[in-house]
Amino acid sequence: MYWFLLFLGVVAVWLLVLALLARRIWRQAKALTRELGAAQSKLEDAQSEARSARAAEDARIRA
Repeated sequence: MYWFLLFLGVVAVWLLVLALLARRIWRQAKALTRELGAAQSKLEDAQSEARSARAAEDARIRA
């Protein structure tokens, strides 16, 4: 009986450790996803701005 309780205690500790690691990984994944979204938005804004500048320059050259 003692060994069974010891086994249950070890299993409980391992489950707690795994849960804490999973929570940490989840938080890091959420933060990275948020940063990726912000970077992608900045990239799209820069590309849009570059297209606008190029279109304005083309229009100026044609005129």
